[in-house]
Amino acid sequence: MPIYNFIQLDVFTDLAFCGNPLAVFPEAEGLSDERMQQIAREMNLSETVFVLASEKEDVLRRLRIFTPSSELPFAGHPVVGTWNCLAREGVVPLPENGNGWVSIKHEVGIGVLPVDIEFHDGEPARVVMTQGKFEIRGEIDDWHEQAEIARALGLAREDLDETLPIQAVSTGNTMLLVPVRSLSDLGHCRPNLALLDEICKRSDFAEANATGCYAFTRETIEIGEARAHARFFIGQNIGEDPATGSAAGPLGGYLVYHDAARVDATDGVYRFVIEQGDFINRPSRIGLEVKGKPGSVEEVRVGGTSVVVARGTLEF
Repeated sequence: MPIYNFIQLDVFTDLAFCGNPLAVFPEAEGLSDERMQQIAREMNLSETVFVLASEKEDVLRRLRIFTPSSELPFAGHPVVGTWNCLAREGVVPLPENGNGWVSIKHEVGIGVLPVDIEFHDGEPARVVMTQGKFEIRGEIDDWHEQAEIARALGLAREDLDETLPIQAVSTGNTMLLVPVRSLSDLGHCRPNLALLDEICKRSDFAEANATGCYAFTRETIEIGEARAHARFFIGQNIGEDPATGSAAGPLGGYLVYHDAARVDATDGVYRFVIEQGDFINRPSRIGLEVKGKPGSVEEVRVGGTSVVVARGTLEF
């Protein structure tokens, strides 16, 4: 009987039962594509990661990321959580004296990307991932289409923030970014996921294959590094995701591109936090590092903390 160990973490938080849950199978050799999909369906989390050896030079591991219904080429909280997990399992070499940063490369569906892991006293404290190329892939500027998007979110057209555009943006996965006027309006969202999906499929950027809708406001709950509060709505049997690194990356780049981050750059890098998950009782805090300037985004990095909440074995 095959037995596979797994570890479950809460990602983009330092508190158990907050952030976004993730299951990681650190030694997934021998599992077929079909079996991985079955296991992800059984785990019934937004994503499950299967860790494999990579055939590429100087690449530490290959990650395959599955939702309960399909495989993703790239995602945020699975990468941050998996490397926190693998660092705890001894896969990542420790820095001198167990304190400092270690840089590695890993393989995901969109290619080979760098990951940086910070250690405190031999334990992983923070994982920062470099995402793919920042691209604005389309815009919804028709008033009637904007009103329909608002209606799909359970809002009125007047609840949208007219100072920023509705755009499809990618750093690996394409996200529909929808600016909302206030935290109160964002809290009132009652999305019609079928209608949101229909709008994306028939829009001018349908070929961009938007993964989901990231509604956000520049009002925040916390005073400090936070520069936006966001909610991510998606189909795929997920509904609302409590922390979405692959959407926070595009949003971070978008805010810098449109000179809307309201933070000064240090050595050409804008650093700030995006809040998510509070409206569904899983507060999450996603760190952004965006290199570039308004009108020109060169690189987007997303980082955060994770906590282990469960360990187990799967037998079949």
